[in-house]
Amino acid sequence: MEFYEAVKRRRTVREFAERAVPEDALRRALDAGLRAPCNAHLKSWQFILLRDLERRDQAVYDGLKARDMKDPGEIERFVARFDEPELKKVYRRSLPRQLSMMLEAPELLLVCYRMKPQDECRTLFELNPLASVWMCIENIMLALAAEGLYGCTYTPYDSSALKGFLGVPDGYEVAAVIPFGYPKEPPARGESEDLDARLHIDGWAR
Repeated sequence: MEFYEAVKRRRTVREFAERAVPEDALRRALDAGLRAPCNAHLKSWQFILLRDLERRDQAVYDGLKARDMKDPGEIERFVARFDEPELKKVYRRSLPRQLSMMLEAPELLLVCYRMKPQDECRTLFELNPLASVWMCIENIMLALAAEGLYGCTYTPYDSSALKGFLGVPDGYEVAAVIPFGYPKEPPARGESEDLDARLHIDGWAR
């Protein structure tokens, strides 16, 4: 697929068809991730695929402590903490599928990276490992879209129990948990963004 078409087609999908992901497509997507720019050329990225369904269940339930929030009142109490209407909209859509999307997806991927503890970082420069792992993740998501595959990036609030269960070494963090597969329904086309509203030449006010 032509690159810009893959960019346009990428969507967040949380409901999946019961269809296996071809191994060669998965490997192409992960290889694309490894080709992303990175801080100091370190590429301290590691991938975990949770394919054993029993281990996946335990990792998601006990490690991530994820759950589907179904009660409308509970959802509204949760989103009340946010000021931005768009953020409220996102959470209203995502909270009812936080658990089930990970249990039902044909594949569940964890992207890990090495970084010193966040509370020891004193400058933005020290956050470069976090920035670069997300370039790796973006490459993976675009490559999946090029393969007709879609998913969702879930960032754990606290991954310590998950890391312990999966044996992730000290010094590594979980950047994202990504359920993915073929979509249950064709993803809707997104709205075009207004580039000119965000583009500044020679300074913010120009």
